[in-house]
Order: sequence, then C-alpha cells, then structure tokens
Amino acid sequence: MCRFVYSEVVSISNFYKNYFDISVPYTHQIQVWKTIEKGKYPILLKAPTGSGKTEAVVSPFLSQFIENKFSIAPRLIYVLPMRVLVNSIAARITGYAQKVSKNISVGIQHGESPNAPFFIDDIVVTTLDQFIYGYARASNQVGHHLDIPAGAIASSLIVFDEAHMYRDGFTFSIMRAMFEILHNANIPFVVMTATMPESLEKSLFENIKPEESQKVVSAGFNLDNQLDISIEKEPIYKDNEVNISNALLDKIGNKKTLIVLNQVKRAQEVYKELKRQLDFGNDEIILLHSRFTVKDKKEHENCAIKLLKNKKRGVIVSTQVLEVGMDFSADLLLTELAPADSLVQRAGRCARYKNEKGEIIIFPVEDGKGHLPYEKNHLEKTIGWLEKNKSFNIKDFSEVSKFVDILDYKADDYAARDSLIDLYESVLYADTRPQNIQVREGKSVNLFMVDFAKGEGKKKEEIIRDAVMKTEYKENSITVDIKTAWGLIKKGIPLLEWDWSKEKSEKREKEVAIVPFKTYILESSNYDSEIGVKNDESFII
Repeated sequence: MCRFVYSEVVSISNFYKNYFDISVPYTHQIQVWKTIEKGKYPILLKAPTGSGKTEAVVSPFLSQFIENKFSIAPRLIYVLPMRVLVNSIAARITGYAQKVSKNISVGIQHGESPNAPFFIDDIVVTTLDQFIYGYARASNQVGHHLDIPAGAIASSLIVFDEAHMYRDGFTFSIMRAMFEILHNANIPFVVMTATMPESLEKSLFENIKPEESQKVVSAGFNLDNQLDISIEKEPIYKDNEVNISNALLDKIGNKKTLIVLNQVKRAQEVYKELKRQLDFGNDEIILLHSRFTVKDKKEHENCAIKLLKNKKRGVIVSTQVLEVGMDFSADLLLTELAPADSLVQRAGRCARYKNEKGEIIIFPVEDGKGHLPYEKNHLEKTIGWLEKNKSFNIKDFSEVSKFVDILDYKADDYAARDSLIDLYESVLYADTRPQNIQVREGKSVNLFMVDFAKGEGKKKEEIIRDAVMKTEYKENSITVDIKTAWGLIKKGIPLLEWDWSKEKSEKREKEVAIVPFKTYILESSNYDSEIGVKNDESFII
C-alpha cells in the first residue's frame, strides 16, 4: 500500500484544484507526482482510460513554474503513437499551462504540423517518428542546427503515452532500444498505458527492470456505469453485403451509436448502407478513418464530437482511429472482433461517464483475410476468453488487466536490427535524411488531391503546379502506407509522381516501383470528401 504524508497530499490536491479544476486527484496521480519528485525513473503508469494519465505527469512538471525551480527537468516532451492524438492532447496541455503561466510555450511537431523541429518549447507534443528523428539529428527542417533537437531531448522529461498502441514487434523493438538509450543516459522518462499486456511490459523493460516502486498501477475506480456485452454469430459485413437486422437498425436509429470496423473498405460500405436506410441528416451520421485528406479528417472529427456531445441520436462509423484520444460517449457500440486491448479501448468510448449505461455488440469477422490487420490468433484468444468469462465487466480495471494479458505482444529484435544500425549511423554521422531511419514496419507515401477537370486545355504539370500554389498542400494530402498506394494501382487507379524540386510529373507505369516518402498525385475523381479514397481495399490502417 502506498502511503503519503498528509501535508504532501494537501499540497498536491491544492495544485490540482487550482490549476486543473480537479477537486480530488486519484491515488495513482498522487503516486506518480511523488515518484517523479524522488527522481526514480523510468516510471511505468498503468491506469484505465479516462483516469487522467496525462494530468498525472503534466501536473508535477507544471508545478515547477510556480516557484521557478526546475528539479524535474526544464522541458517536457510528450510522445504519442498517432498524429490524430497530438493536436487534442496539445490543446488540453495548453489549457493547463496557461492557467499556471501565460509564458509557458507548448509546441506541436508531426508531419502535418511541423512547428517545433528544435524541441525547444517548454512542452513539445510529438509522434514517435519525429522524436526518433530529433534524437538521431535526422531532419531537413533544422538546417545546420542538427544538434539542437538532440540537446533538447537530453535535458527533458520524456513521456511515452499510449505505449501499447504501436502493435507491431518491429516498432516495439525501436521503442525498447530508445528506452535503454534514455535510461543509460540518465534521461528521465515515463511510460503510460491503459491496456499493455504483461508480455509486452516484460519485453520492453527486459534490460532495464525498473523497481516495483517505479510501477504505478491504478486500483481502478467505480463510476457506477454499466456496459452489457453480447456476441453475434454472423459478421456485420460478409460476402460484400452489410448484415444488420431490422431490429438492430431500429435500435441504432434511436441511440447515440458508435460502429467500429477493422478495415477502411468495410467502414465505407457500412456507412453507405446505413446512410441509405436511416432517415438521418449529414450531421447525424459521420464516417471516420485514415484515408481522408487532412482538411476533411479535421471536419469529420469535429462533426463526430459535436454529434455525440450535443445530439440525442446519431451514428459514427469508424475504424481504429478513434480508439484513443476522442472524448465522447456513445450509448451503443457495435464492433467487429478485435484483440482484447483494442476492444477495451473501443469500450472506453461507450458509457464513458458516471452513471451511464451502454451496450456492446461484438461481431465476428469473415473467414480468409477478414482478420486483417490483426493476427488471427489474437482474435481467437480474445473471443475464446470472452466466451469463457460471460460475466466479464469491461469497466473493471482489474478484470481488464487479466483480459489483455492473454495477448503476447513483444519486441521483435531480429526484424529491427538493421534499422537500429541505421539509427546508430544516423546519430554518428548526423544524417539529415529521415527516410534512412525506419521506425515502423511499413513505409509511407503522400497522396495529393488534384482536380484535372478544372484545368482543361492545360498540361498536367501546369494543373498540378497551380493546385499546389492555390491550395494548402498539407490540407489536401493523405499519408498512406506504401502497400495502400500499390493497392490503388492494382485497382486501375493511376498515380502520378510529382518531383517538387524539378516541378514536373510523369505517369507511373506498372513496371516503375513506388518509392517511400515521395509524393504522388491522386486525381480527385478517385476521392470523395464524404467517404474518402474510393476503391481502397488495403488491410493497412
């Protein structure tokens, strides 16, 4: 049992009350504060979704600005697995920081908002990719000042939030190597998660072995909310048809409903079918996934949050992109079978708040490739456990911890070895090209939307140049995995390569390989702002 001196608890509670509008902080928040003050790192925080993990690390850091004494670290770098999380977390942190001092700066650094390449703001919210590039001094954005980001990292408190979400063993290996580098360099860092399996925890910390006092595990809390779980026998999407009964359709039409599919194509098809059958306006049914342009993605996300917060009914159809980071609560959750940790994250968006009641309906997936992008054995373990534990309370953190421990995630050192060598060489020789460092198993390309119909009589090169000059490039682009781009070509959708330096384009023939990290032009006729990229059958999320 963790014990605190009464005066210490009062002091921490007063800070939470005055600057965070939290009257009584949770025990794990107090415990993290005291562990950080003692300088015992690394810290592993395991706590439920919505339990204030962000506040647990931000509060002791911000408290330094009150007395202007920086015994923890002069800056904080907050690392997240997905771009979609960065803006919302940064906005949340900015709100707290401004209450403490108007002079505290919060910067954002990721592919769509590269506003803090030097990592010298008081607080920087970034992605794992950008953090690794900063450490390796691999960024064209910093010019001749290559050492500044690495120096900033060396003098920061590093926080890795949602650390379980990277999923593939390759990235976990990069993370483990980064943990060991930080630990050996005496750079303080905190790892936070709601659903990290025990196997992954052991793998990531195998060569560090933090003391028990450095592990903060929440006992959970009772919000008196209830979430009933049922399992369907047939997939929600099978043989190219959407399978939703009239009774379920009626229930969907009268509740705030969240429907989560594991693949973009299936999400698109379910959305189109519900749009056809339900008498809903455009602001009452929203589609979310990763194949929207930056501009459209923001609009869809904002509409989704407004829908579930302000309306009595409505439907959000989505892929895994909403598993974390979005603060809303649905009454009804329909979800395809997913690994245990993903199901818990999805459940965190249903009956989320105190005294709410909700329902989860889990659908199996088709045979064959229906399990992708997940491992088939992870789905089998998950459904097997659920069928044996009929009384499982997915809102009970102790039960959730047992549930996710059935998964066997771990770092894959063999697959990541060559990339770690590249990382070492990039650090050693200050290689400014981030494409020489692989952080994830897949590699990305950018798609830029251009409407060739608007440039009748002009050459394609001129139309593309005009589009770049007249519109925000990033707002009208999509970052996709290279396999997704190849999938579009196989479906007969042409992509044009655009050479930004020479300002010329050429049609991509089938025999020419798509090169990672380059930009390709997707004609706007192959894109719809309501459903995203058309004919997208990739299993990559």
